[in-house]
Amino acid sequence: MTQTTMAPDVHYSGGKSPEPALGLLERLFKLATIVLAAIIVLVLLVLIGRSAIYKIHAYERGLHLRGGRFIAVDEPGWHVQIPLVDTVIIVKVNERLGYVERVSAMTSDDVTMDVSLQYTYRVSDPQRFALEVDDPERIIFEFVQGKLRDVVNTKEMTEVMHSRADMNNEVMAALREKEQQYGVEFVTVQIQSASPPEEVVMAIKDRMVAVQRQEQAQAEAAQRRTLADAEFYAAQKKAEGSAYEITALAEADAQRIALTSAAEREAMQALLTALQGKGELGEKYLQLLIAQQLKDNSKWIISGGSGETVPVIELRTSGE
Repeated sequence: MTQTTMAPDVHYSGGKSPEPALGLLERLFKLATIVLAAIIVLVLLVLIGRSAIYKIHAYERGLHLRGGRFIAVDEPGWHVQIPLVDTVIIVKVNERLGYVERVSAMTSDDVTMDVSLQYTYRVSDPQRFALEVDDPERIIFEFVQGKLRDVVNTKEMTEVMHSRADMNNEVMAALREKEQQYGVEFVTVQIQSASPPEEVVMAIKDRMVAVQRQEQAQAEAAQRRTLADAEFYAAQKKAEGSAYEITALAEADAQRIALTSAAEREAMQALLTALQGKGELGEKYLQLLIAQQLKDNSKWIISGGSGETVPVIELRTSGE
């Protein structure tokens, strides 16, 4: 038995037909699909363009790899690569700064020094720097630190503290030995500080104070010696002056006495000459002169005619 089902008839009593509305929706859907596809294509083109076109700045170099194999070094400017096939490693080649802070190093006279060093370098071979050296910045830092220790090991403590310019030159010469291997060029090396441990610093200060005190004591002793020499010289000159004065006075007195004696002898001789031949008058005058001399002098020594010496005769009375 076969059954036949008939679709019921639908009758619209009023309103518009749905066919134009369905057509409008279909057109809007197609337009949205086209716009979305265009956007997707545009985004893909932008992404592909961005991955295919790249720019190298003036302070950079690009290491162009294709399939993991190095091709060339890209200079500054715009370049093209194959997306998903090529790889570009950007390496900065401008000068960069490194710092070794307070590394402990032993000097040749067995003193531990804390030394700080600042250095700068630039990349001269980007291929070797980035592809042949693993973690190049760390390796360069350790290399500089090791060379600094090596140079300090050959110096005494005083040289490390006071000969930094010579040490800078030695460290730079040691660093240049590895420039080609690491693909860099060292520009500057500057030792920032070099100081011994605290106990050594205190010992140096104590020694400096002792040396300063010793120099001060030596200066004071030299000043005292100079003052003593000046006083001795002045006393010597004064004594010489006094001696000279005494000698001059003695000589003057002796000369005066000698001249006086000579004058008296000459006067007496002249008097005796004048009294000769005067007879009794002359003898009385001589006796008067002898009495006057006896009165003026307290002691006379009279020799006998036989050359014997008689005792001193006191002629003055006690009241004179």
